[in-house]
Amino acid sequence: MTGNRVCWNRAAVDFATQVDVGGLEVDDPRADAVFNAIHQQLPVCREQGGRSVEESEEDVLRTFTRPITSNEPLLLFIKGEKGTGKSHLVRWLKTRLGARPSWHIVYIEKRNTSLRRVTEKILAGIDTPKARQLREELERASSEIASAEEAVSALLARLDHLVTFDPAAEIRGLSGMSAAELTDLRRKTHRLLGDYTFRNALSRSDGPVHRIVRLARGGAEPSEDIDEADLHLTEADLQVDPSVFDDLGPELQNLVGSLVSNRHLRADIATLCDWYLPRAKAEVFMGQGTDLLSVFEDVREEIATRGQELCLLIEDLVLLHGIDKQLAQALTIPASSRLCKLRAAIAVTSGYLNSLDTFTDRGVQFTLNINLKAIGQTSLRDFVGRYLNAGRLTDAALSDPGSRNQKPDIPNACLSCEDRLRCHATFGASTDDYGFYPFNGAAIDRLVELASPGDFQPREILREVIRGPLETAEEELPSGGIFPSGQFAKPLDDVRQSIPPGMRAAIRRTNHSNADAELSLRAFYAQSPPNADLALEAVAAYFGSQLSSGIAGDQDDLEERDDPPRKLQRQPASEIDQWANGVGLLTSGNANRVRRWICDAVIAHLQNGPYGVVTSRTKGSRPAWLIGSHTLRLTDVQIDRAQGGGAGESPIPFRIEATDDNALLIQGILAAVDGSSLDSVDQGRWFFYLQTRISAYASKLAHLATVDAATLPAAVQALEVLRYAAIDPGQTVSTALPAMLMPVSPAGQHPVVEKFLKEVRPVREEALATVRAHATAAKGAGKPSLFDVGPLLRHIQAHLKARSVQRETAAEDHDSQLLRQLQTRQSRAAEQAWNDVARSVQDVGRFLDPTEDLSATLKVVDRLVKECHPRGRLPRADSKEQYETIRNQVGTEAMESYRRLGIKIASKIGPGDLWDILNNPMPQLTALGRFAQVTNELLSSLEQNLTATQITGAVDTDALIRELRDLATLLDKASQEAQ
Repeated sequence: MTGNRVCWNRAAVDFATQVDVGGLEVDDPRADAVFNAIHQQLPVCREQGGRSVEESEEDVLRTFTRPITSNEPLLLFIKGEKGTGKSHLVRWLKTRLGARPSWHIVYIEKRNTSLRRVTEKILAGIDTPKARQLREELERASSEIASAEEAVSALLARLDHLVTFDPAAEIRGLSGMSAAELTDLRRKTHRLLGDYTFRNALSRSDGPVHRIVRLARGGAEPSEDIDEADLHLTEADLQVDPSVFDDLGPELQNLVGSLVSNRHLRADIATLCDWYLPRAKAEVFMGQGTDLLSVFEDVREEIATRGQELCLLIEDLVLLHGIDKQLAQALTIPASSRLCKLRAAIAVTSGYLNSLDTFTDRGVQFTLNINLKAIGQTSLRDFVGRYLNAGRLTDAALSDPGSRNQKPDIPNACLSCEDRLRCHATFGASTDDYGFYPFNGAAIDRLVELASPGDFQPREILREVIRGPLETAEEELPSGGIFPSGQFAKPLDDVRQSIPPGMRAAIRRTNHSNADAELSLRAFYAQSPPNADLALEAVAAYFGSQLSSGIAGDQDDLEERDDPPRKLQRQPASEIDQWANGVGLLTSGNANRVRRWICDAVIAHLQNGPYGVVTSRTKGSRPAWLIGSHTLRLTDVQIDRAQGGGAGESPIPFRIEATDDNALLIQGILAAVDGSSLDSVDQGRWFFYLQTRISAYASKLAHLATVDAATLPAAVQALEVLRYAAIDPGQTVSTALPAMLMPVSPAGQHPVVEKFLKEVRPVREEALATVRAHATAAKGAGKPSLFDVGPLLRHIQAHLKARSVQRETAAEDHDSQLLRQLQTRQSRAAEQAWNDVARSVQDVGRFLDPTEDLSATLKVVDRLVKECHPRGRLPRADSKEQYETIRNQVGTEAMESYRRLGIKIASKIGPGDLWDILNNPMPQLTALGRFAQVTNELLSSLEQNLTATQITGAVDTDALIRELRDLATLLDKASQEAQ
């Protein structure tokens, strides 16, 4: 056999390693042969007199097959938690029973199980009137339900009927409830179950009733372990959204509100419903016409006439929920002259068995809750070896007696392999001589430990130890030298935790051909990971892989030194290893020591390098350093999964990810902090690696501190444009500089301008930092200050009068990104703000000409209102008050603003015109427009009131003349007052 050989068949492996025995169909020749080939005896415990006694599977078989000497049924329960192999043991009993003419054997498997199918299996071969009646009832019930939705509706309706009309005075779980309280609980439950909206809430596709229906109709997968809780209604299932019931009547709303807020009420209703749930399931899915208990007696009578015993084997009692109580009653009825003797082997979870009172003390109980230690290393290896052997066998070999080995019914695929001796010598074999290739014994032990920690979980072993790794091996072995790659057992251990991070990093540096294969070999195939041994070297050579020489951990390296450093007071490697493996955090103490060391190294690099920047330590509780305008903080050193780093995101981080190389880096820093030499960890490689990173990081900080000359003009121009947000932007360098530094904006800003200034705040801050850094660098020392304006003077003078970004400076280059942002946002803001102003100016223009003398108009209208009000000529009694209110809100400054804005709108508007409406003109325009509208309506109404005299009958000419004279007088007086 060569290292490139794939000696198994993928389809055979998949078939043999189905994660539940329920996937292997009973009485199928191939499935039976595979089951026989993979079966591994496991220790079981018999519960006897309140204690557990270790026994074997053969003991279970002897107990089950012993002659029944009394009339009592022989009941045998195989108990255990999910996934422990209960169903497997029941299936094994079936295979060992063989042909027993005196037994009528009924086997109820998990595969495709439903309440109807279980009943049909019990009735198989029985032809009595009651059996025929029950078959007809099953057929009728099945034909009436065509879908899961219909089944959900039928189950809820039946449950509602039983809750409402069943006369039972006591309900298990509600024994402390009085008759009146139980009646009230039934009423409330009926009100809910009878409501369409509430039924809809329970009937959702991911809801409790769909779950129950799916299991009852046979929807469980063969590999699915049914949780007992999935068979019941619980108070959590009744937690509904009360808002769904908002449009319903107050009675139901109040009831739903009580249900949502009162956990005890939910629990009582759930208990009541769950009491009737099995009966409702049986009646919906099996019909209501026949009593299963009496039919079961008919079955036993028929079998008795044949002179046989009834043998019942059930892979999972949980799946019989709905008929389980009737079946339990039937299984406890003693044999008689007309009823046959009965034996049953039933797999059941421990908790579920306790819920069946009639069963609890009636049978022999065996338990499969076993741990890996109880099974033992040899048996676990044999368990895997049997599956590997089954994956190598063809269907013909499984059924060919000529290929058998010393075990009578199980052929050994390795016997016909020409490389068997070399392969077994390298990889090992089970006690049945089934080869472990492509594993060895150590690899099986390690994989089993990771896949099934503590308890025996055969499904996880099949999935993660056999199927997954064999798929990886099948892809990689033909290439040679690749297997086992980093994909091997990745879900179990993706970082190879048994190898210290320092060794992992060393292997990746030295093994350039395939470091991943060496890491996997050392982690899984070594007798004492990660140390190489002769057996591991043989496996590596077989696969065509290489192992690095001279690989040693830090401690070994220290011990080999002629002059070892003094004992280090540093963090144990385990914390850093766990950090690198992704299973632990780096504590704040160690993390901050690393952060401080790196910051100190960066500052030293800046101070001693050719950067020409000024650095200084800031005052404060936490260390920080000022580099030009940039502040370096401890939290800028961001370490993955490390405490003490704060919640903020650094704009310029120094990142340390959780890698093997960085684990060495952290170990080296901590050693250096504690006084050790730089080469005490990884021969100092970490230091040279870190120096490269520190140099690059320092250069980045220095660039921010010095700022090249091309960036400075853009920053100055941005500040100059934004200074127009100040009340006094200044027109000379000396007066403009304060506005650039700290513009004092007017109180009543236009909302669009205010929003624009918030949007460009990052632009302004970046520009300030740039200018400040340049000024500081030019100054050379001392406290940074923008008032060192000398080197900035020519840049400020260049665009002192610019109210927006000059287009020629906004070219497509890196240094003008800041100006492009400012230009784009200012243009957008100016367009939006002036559109609003233009609409308001247009609204005012409908009533008021820009050339009108508003002062003269105000005098005329004021006088007219004053004279007309006492004569009752105004339209309404409150017209004068309304006019005066709006009149007090306008003045000549509003008219001037209206004229100015109108002229501006007539010309071309640009981004710089945004500053012309810095003081929001909208309130003045709104008030002016309202004044013009009210005055226009007032004069129009007054004119109609004075001229539109109703003429009825003979015209009173004298009266009409008097009215006109009065109008003329009023107009004359108003005209004189205006002059």
